[in-house]
Amino acid sequence: MAKDNLFFKTLAEVHPKFRTPAAAIVTLGVWSAILTQTGKFSELIGGVIFVGWIFYGLSAAAIFPLRRALGGKAIPYRVPGYPWTPLLFVLAAAAIVGNAIFRATLDPMAFRHVLAALVLVGTGIPAYFFWRFGASRQNPS
Repeated sequence: MAKDNLFFKTLAEVHPKFRTPAAAIVTLGVWSAILTQTGKFSELIGGVIFVGWIFYGLSAAAIFPLRRALGGKAIPYRVPGYPWTPLLFVLAAAAIVGNAIFRATLDPMAFRHVLAALVLVGTGIPAYFFWRFGASRQNPS
């Protein structure tokens, strides 16, 4: 992402001697340490699974506009049962996410975790627009 001007450039740099993204590794370690202090392991895993299903559904839904954009051109993969199988998967992912939100409303502590996960994911939206449109104008490369 950093190489595509969608994140801090420093995190894309490779250490000259070790040939590893040292700044990215340190940043990930610090962020992981912060996350470990926010809750129990089961709460963190629950949040990862919840957010994961949001993105699984979005990934499956992406096939529809991608196929539309390609028109009648050949694509390098087949989707058996298209359009029903991806549609069914998107609906199942939406049901899983919706169920998690509904179940969290029954427990205030669980709702706090779901809300925190949604806010954390939601911070990616303004960050995307900042790096996609704001930072690219300041530092075109």
